[in-house]
Amino acid sequence: MLLLKDEDVQRVLTMSKTLEVLEETQREIVKGDAATMGRIDVYIPHSTPDSYYRWAVMTGGSRSDGFVVARMLSDIVSWPGEKGQQRENKHCLQPGTYCGLLFMFSVKDGMPVALINDGYLQHMRVGAGAGLGVKYLSRKDSHVVGMIGSGGMARTYLEAFSVNRKVTKVKVYSPNSANVKLFADEVKQKFNVEVEPAGSAREAVKGVDIVSCCTSTIDPVFRTSWLEPGMHVTDVTWDETEPGFADAVDVAVQMGEHTPNLENPPPGAFYGAHGFLSYVAGQPQEKAIIPRRPPRPEIVKLPSLADIISGKAKGRVDDKQTSWFLNLGVMGVQFEAVCAAVYHEAKKKGIGKEIPTEWFTQSIRD
Repeated sequence: MLLLKDEDVQRVLTMSKTLEVLEETQREIVKGDAATMGRIDVYIPHSTPDSYYRWAVMTGGSRSDGFVVARMLSDIVSWPGEKGQQRENKHCLQPGTYCGLLFMFSVKDGMPVALINDGYLQHMRVGAGAGLGVKYLSRKDSHVVGMIGSGGMARTYLEAFSVNRKVTKVKVYSPNSANVKLFADEVKQKFNVEVEPAGSAREAVKGVDIVSCCTSTIDPVFRTSWLEPGMHVTDVTWDETEPGFADAVDVAVQMGEHTPNLENPPPGAFYGAHGFLSYVAGQPQEKAIIPRRPPRPEIVKLPSLADIISGKAKGRVDDKQTSWFLNLGVMGVQFEAVCAAVYHEAKKKGIGKEIPTEWFTQSIRD
């Protein structure tokens, strides 16, 4: 069994490869050769005031790759700020430390084949997803990007956009001006583009072709009234746009199903932060701190990217149309596809650490 840390993944995974395998995954979905399970969260009360422990899982597999991957997250989470201006903070052990693991299994014999850190791979996966949205939904002459957020996701989003469109200018806003400066200095050099720091989110999206929302907020950062003809908007979760946004644009598409959509969740369960189905322990006053985000009706009915690729649904047909890509869904099978690419390249290059497979098998029937 191969153990791969974030630095190992970084040595073998490129954005062009990530885009390639995620696009192929969409075709696998169309053919019925991929299966994916939406994200489910489990919350347990934590000793720290106004915090909860959260465990999350999402799983998917592909016939052509011959693997199934389960991604698991283990976090202490909190949601500081007044209602309407909340963000999500998370960590494991201590602030700045995180635990995300990808367990990879062979469909051929059921054996585990790899254990992979998810940090770098997750950023590349999400960025590439947004890049596919840009490829299929934005105007081909899109050159100016407006970024709300200047962290790691903003960097991979821009990298993915640059593969499919000739980006010449980036306008960026974040309440953290130091982060904006770091972002500007880095992407100017890496992508050879003009970078303009903006004084507000509104300023960052004025006159741009592509809007990218990459924040940790759980409340809207892009207003529907800011839409301009021909604009394409993408985000990490649907928290970043206002309710009804999908109906306000001309073309709205989601990556795919992102969590089980149950009309009546089981006892003790509800749709928590970011709209994921959540099983929650605790007393009513404890549960009250968890943001509740039931699925927005207009999102549930959105066509998927696979529908656009297969021709089942129409994408952009006019440069004056506005479009929105909800870069959320089919996460399990996306992780499988990227993990498969990373695993094969790491094996070929002799990267990673082999650990005994027998540590993970047993002779007692479950």
